[in-house]
Amino acid sequence: MQTSPIFCAFLLLCLKYSVTSTTVNFTITTLWNSTLITTHSPVQILLSSATNRSDLIIEIDAPFFHDPAPAMTPPGPFPELWNYEVVEVFLLSSSTNHYIELEFSPHGHYIVLLLVGQRKLLKQLLPLPEYHATILSENRWVGRAYIPCAHLPGRIDRFNAFAIHGQGENRSYEALYPAPAGSAKPDFHRLELFQPYDFDQLLDQSEKDGASWQNHASRSIAFSILLPILLLQIPFQWTVLF
Repeated sequence: MQTSPIFCAFLLLCLKYSVTSTTVNFTITTLWNSTLITTHSPVQILLSSATNRSDLIIEIDAPFFHDPAPAMTPPGPFPELWNYEVVEVFLLSSSTNHYIELEFSPHGHYIVLLLVGQRKLLKQLLPLPEYHATILSENRWVGRAYIPCAHLPGRIDRFNAFAIHGQGENRSYEALYPAPAGSAKPDFHRLELFQPYDFDQLLDQSEKDGASWQNHASRSIAFSILLPILLLQIPFQWTVLF
């Protein structure tokens, strides 16, 4: 008995995400270039609304690969976290091309970046009121983050998610909505690959960007300490790799 291509496409869509009344669960099943993941269990990402329906909760259930943690730093905001083992969530407003990039590590570190167009960084290292990560076993970790509406762009309507692990030639890049097979290299900022989702099911959204978007000077906790001149809030651009 042959399986219909339409049925196969429907089944793949069901594997990608499932929805309950106030939550949506996404499953990363492919590498960045559309190759199916067969070597480990998939990353699960659960999005839900806080009780006020304005703030977003992100929960992660992911395989643990024992990559080195950021050295000698306590949990919290950490620059260039994409160089470590991470799960990443991108939330985009297609009307403005403003998007938030959130990266989470199994060791309690995270980074929040606000972007105003493809790779155009507005702010980074914004604090979160809550992020907890727990390594449950030799091969699994979970995390939970609370994202205040102040950090969210107005009218989010597109989404993508990624996971990175491994070192050197064994570095692996995974994507919820991947690039087509044959693409040259991984690029998590290909906004055209982000897929629609009706975030009004989760959140009471504002048409305007949250309060964190208002000051257009790039913020960096680490670099404000190292370079006091940044306290003058001179605008400049960073290159975001992943």
